[in-house]
Amino acid sequence: MAGNVHKRPNGKWRARYRDPSHREHARPFDRKVDADRWLAVMEVSISRGEWLDPADGKVRVGDWAAQWLAGVRRRQQARCS
Repeated sequence: MAGNVHKRPNGKWRARYRDPSHREHARPFDRKVDADRWLAVMEVSISRGEWLDPADGKVRVGDWAAQWLAGVRRRQQARCS
């Protein structure tokens, strides 16, 4: 898999890559070296199978807590049965 880094008309550098499901991810940087470094980290994490979708980190705490609490309740009910 290969991402790329290129300079935008506004003077910033843009690094982008495609994830394992072929969705594109991009991020702007002030310096090319920072864009290259970020892209390398993303590519290595994908190749090692350690990559995490950035969208997964956008779950609201309340939503996460409700899911967690539901799991705790199921485990408690399973113990009591």
